[in-house]
Amino acid sequence: CFCNPGACQWFLQLSNSDIRKQYEAGHICSDYNDLIEGLPTGAVRISFGYMTRKQDVDKIISMIEECYLATPEDRFKRMDVTKLPKDLKHIPERLKPQLKEICIYPIKSCGAFKIIDSWPLANTGFLYDRGWMIVDASGMAVTQKHHTRLCLITPIINRFKNTMELTFTGMKPVYVGLESQINQIAVFNSSLCQSKICNDLVSGYDCGDEVAYWL
Repeated sequence: CFCNPGACQWFLQLSNSDIRKQYEAGHICSDYNDLIEGLPTGAVRISFGYMTRKQDVDKIISMIEECYLATPEDRFKRMDVTKLPKDLKHIPERLKPQLKEICIYPIKSCGAFKIIDSWPLANTGFLYDRGWMIVDASGMAVTQKHHTRLCLITPIINRFKNTMELTFTGMKPVYVGLESQINQIAVFNSSLCQSKICNDLVSGYDCGDEVAYWL
């Protein structure tokens, strides 16, 4: 920050806590850490003087177009990774899209089940995604619109044990079988919601009294 951290902090609107976090993350003057946790660590200044030539300005404009207006794919096509400084050679690989996590929502309006490896696909999408919902005594779907704490119910699917575990802070977990026997459960009709798009009736299966009492 041009040896003026105070002015840089003011210009970038960084708090004292942000500055400390950047320092603890290893940021020092003139390093290659331009962003830490999405926050800029410095700025770029262009100085003009009596000796500045048109060719210099053209290079600056070219740099802005190359670095800030061109797409990453265009830059990668022209980039010679072998000529990059050692500290920057990891950047092209880091900028490639990577799928690190898949989130499915087995129960309508409840929390996500996070997957860090592969997951099967069904005819409707990811297996067990949006396969359950909570209904009240009248058969209406219970959603976060009126019960915001539903998002704190976390489902954990175990495909090997064929169970879905429901957890909530301060309560013992409850388990639901992934494949219920149709002849042992009651079929009910419930409305997904009271909109003109989602007011179709759907058929489902009661998962039993144990999970009902838990909810």
